[in-house]
Amino acid sequence: MDPFPTICPYLYYEDASALDWLVDVFGFTVRMKDMRPDGSLGHCELALGTSVVMLGTPEGYRAPADDETRRFGLYVMIDDVDAHHERVRSKGARVQEEPTDQSYGLRSYGVLDPAGNQWWFAQPISSSP
Repeated sequence: MDPFPTICPYLYYEDASALDWLVDVFGFTVRMKDMRPDGSLGHCELALGTSVVMLGTPEGYRAPADDETRRFGLYVMIDDVDAHHERVRSKGARVQEEPTDQSYGLRSYGVLDPAGNQWWFAQPISSSP
């Protein structure tokens, strides 16, 4: 197993099916998965490139989608924003912002996962004279 990056976000999910959604829709790979006997998500590690995101279900947790608040967002650098966006859209994800060239040199788009967490996927764009 590859070493961990310096910072690994840890996301909470009520429903263990979010794991499958993140793999299928966003293209993560599972580094490790520990399910509890009741079928809930004990601990999981997902990889994308050199990054790792950890997942789990704490007791009594309620997802951001339950009250429609955004507690944080994740910004993920990828190679091809437009191809990733097409994949995500074709799988029925809730895209909030279409791919857009930003003034700070990135092309990005925003999407919500099933728990209501905000994800941004971006790639650097070259500046033309």
